[in-house]
Amino acid sequence: MNEQPIHAPKLETPQTQPKPVKKSVDSLVIQYIFFTIIFTIIIGVFSLIMSAIAQERNEIAYRNYSGTAELYGGPLAQSAPSLGMLDTQSSLYVENDLSYATAKRYVENTSLQSTDADVTITADFVKKGLVYQPTFKTSFKANYLLKNELNEESLIKFQFPFPGNISSQEISNATLLVNGEEVTNAKTQITINPTKSPYDYNYYNNTQYDGLSWEGKIPAGEDVNVEVRYETVGVSSFNYEGIENPKGSQDFKFKVTINGTRSYDVNDGLAVSDREFGDGAVSLFWDKPDLYSKPKVSITVGDKLNPSAQVSRVYLTMAPVYFVFIIITLYLAYRFGKRKLSLFDMLLVTILFTLYFPFVHYLSSFTIDPTIELFSNFSKVPNFSMPLYLAFLIAVVVIGGLMYYLLGRIAGFKFSSKFVIPEMILALGFFPLVVTIPEYSMLLVIVGVIALMAIIIQTRVKMLRE
Repeated sequence: MNEQPIHAPKLETPQTQPKPVKKSVDSLVIQYIFFTIIFTIIIGVFSLIMSAIAQERNEIAYRNYSGTAELYGGPLAQSAPSLGMLDTQSSLYVENDLSYATAKRYVENTSLQSTDADVTITADFVKKGLVYQPTFKTSFKANYLLKNELNEESLIKFQFPFPGNISSQEISNATLLVNGEEVTNAKTQITINPTKSPYDYNYYNNTQYDGLSWEGKIPAGEDVNVEVRYETVGVSSFNYEGIENPKGSQDFKFKVTINGTRSYDVNDGLAVSDREFGDGAVSLFWDKPDLYSKPKVSITVGDKLNPSAQVSRVYLTMAPVYFVFIIITLYLAYRFGKRKLSLFDMLLVTILFTLYFPFVHYLSSFTIDPTIELFSNFSKVPNFSMPLYLAFLIAVVVIGGLMYYLLGRIAGFKFSSKFVIPEMILALGFFPLVVTIPEYSMLLVIVGVIALMAIIIQTRVKMLRE
């Protein structure tokens, strides 16, 4: 019997598992990343250049303000009247055979008991260049109650200085009344010692100023009412600095009505007692009975918004908003569009995005001046200034419309309507606009980021469903 050879069992060689093949990153995505960084840097540099240009335009506007201030006499600064001794050359001094000691005693025992003023400021913005300068017209009226503390008749001199030199500031319809009767030939030259207040023109020099003056008698223990009225013009602010009653307190009532704007700021002095807001107007009241301190009122009349300065802030948002905008646009088109965006398409979108910011900036500064030679042959040409929100609306419609059409033709209009329109509203409309509203910009930016997160969440949910 032949024995069969015994073969050793074959050991199976373990088969090596194939290594998972790594998916190569799409070269288009790498190009997207590279050019997104490059374009963001370029837009950042462009925004800095445009910000510098806007700053230069603001400096021109400031120089124009200086020229306007010289014409309108600068900020309106009104000093309170003063009570003084009769001059030795005064007819009353001579007729009553006064002495220096007697005239001094009269003044020392005559005091200002109350001030009741009513000032109406009418905003009358003057356009110089592309900016409206904060000029205004003013109607001033004040009643001063003078009290004689003596048991005998006193004789005093009442002097009211106009706000600044009449050669550089317009004064009209000036009237001085004593107990309701107008004083004739009341205009005079007044010299007042310099004060410590920068709101008083006498702070800068010690020259003579035009004003109103009255010399008269106050019966024993009685008072007289002196009323002053005038009209003038000013720029930016109205300031009034009163005088203390050396014998005690005084009642101080002051009303300022600002017509043509509800924007104002109280800079210094007494706190406002009450406010009343009307249609394009605001009234401020100071009611201070038994006031021992020196009364002071300082108000800045609200400027008309400077579109160039206001909208130039949008350049600060260009680079960060573009970075987010282009990433989201490229991703959405790559993931949900009919076709991916080529680099040339990305360049076109970038150019449109970049043009939007200077377009809305200069559009907001667009004006029609009927005095220029172009309109000299037309009888009726309106003075038109582009409203800020209308400028944003036009820019969004024009630039956004081109983007919508471009992305619609490439990735599909369904995709463009669903994703691109909300994104453009945020990137071109919302975020640049809120920067021009500094008081609420941070709150509105947070609201915009929340809206952007809603878009991202919606996109993520759509991806999970597919």
